[in-house]
Amino acid sequence: MRIRLYGRLGDVIGREIELAAAEVTVGDIRRSLAASHAAAAATLGRSRAFIGDCFVTDDRTVGDAESIEFLPPVSGG
Repeated sequence: MRIRLYGRLGDVIGREIELAAAEVTVGDIRRSLAASHAAAAATLGRSRAFIGDCFVTDDRTVGDAESIEFLPPVSGG
């Protein structure tokens, strides 16, 4: 599966990651990335996950052929 990361997450972890996994949940991916990249853990916890153009929750199973995107919170003025 392909994992795309934006904003600060992309800066810390990388913009795109390939993960070989039969089936994992969004929460599993989030926890794994946070454990591997402590500097991004807090931002990952506040980020929204999307598959396609749909927001998904941490209990959503992600198949090997799918792509998931993590979009961190943004602020602006």
